[in-house]
Formats: sequence, structure tokens, C-alpha cells
Amino acid sequence: MEETIYNVIITQVAAPKKRHIRSEGALYALLVVGALLIIGLGNRLQGLLKLPPVLVQAVLYGLLIAMGYWVLRFRLTSYRYTLTDRAFFVTRLMGKTEKLVAEVPLEDIEYAGAYDGAKLKEKGCRMGPNVRTGQLADTTMLIYQENGVRRALCLSADEELKGKLTEPWKN
Repeated sequence: MEETIYNVIITQVAAPKKRHIRSEGALYALLVVGALLIIGLGNRLQGLLKLPPVLVQAVLYGLLIAMGYWVLRFRLTSYRYTLTDRAFFVTRLMGKTEKLVAEVPLEDIEYAGAYDGAKLKEKGCRMGPNVRTGQLADTTMLIYQENGVRRALCLSADEELKGKLTEPWKN
């Protein structure tokens, strides 16, 4: 049995800026408080608008679930970027779970540099999975081939990782 051995060059974790909700526990506490507020608000709206209770509660709980998912997905999700001597890996970190989102062999990378929307259109790239935590304009972009299709990954890389990734494509 032959295993591929990768030599790790650099690893970085990119996480969104921690604002009001700093952990999954805070999210759950906020959702419980939200559920209690929805019960009160639902009873109040039901009395004022003379709507069926099932309809009011379903709409309000749907909004609460959507808000919880949005917070979990965009405020509590971080990404680990790992550059090795053979490939670049992106792993999504949500709480205690880890999921490999992208694995790009270095020989498949055609461009690595600052985000450039014109280059995306010029090369006819499809966007890969969303693996950034900041603004799109501040990201590092990788263009690579995957099964004959050009894809682009936008990363929230720090200066050290950005330097190591973009070094071969500077000229």
C-alpha cells in the first residue's frame, strides 16, 4: 500500500472577525432567547391581526432558523488553508467539525494573485466553493483546472501565505 507524503510549507486559519456572537454556545443562547421572544411576539401579532396561530408561529420560527443559519455560516465558520509541496488544501471548520472543501494540485494552478474580476471573465472561470471570510476585493485568487473546467478560489490569506502562493506567478 503506497501513501502520498506531503511536506507542509505553511498553514493558516482564516476566521471572520469576532463581533457580538463569539461562539456556538452564544449562538444557541441567542436562539433560545429568540424563541421566547417569538412566542411573545407571535401571541401579540395573532391577537392584533386575527391570524391563525400556526401561520404566525411558522413564519416567525422560519425567520429565526434562517437567522441562526446565517450567523452560523457567515460568522462562525472559519477555513484552514494548507500549502504543501504538492497541493493546496482548504478545510472548512465549523465548531468541532472539519470538512475538506478543496484540494488543488500545484501543477493545476494557472494563476495565483490578487482578485481580478476581469481575469475571471477573460479566462472563463467558474467560481469554486466560497472559502473566504472577508470582502471579495481583499482576497487572493487561485485559478486552476479541475476535470477540464477552469475554477477560481478566493482566499482570505495573510501576507505570509499570500507571498508563498503567488511567488511562482509573479512574472
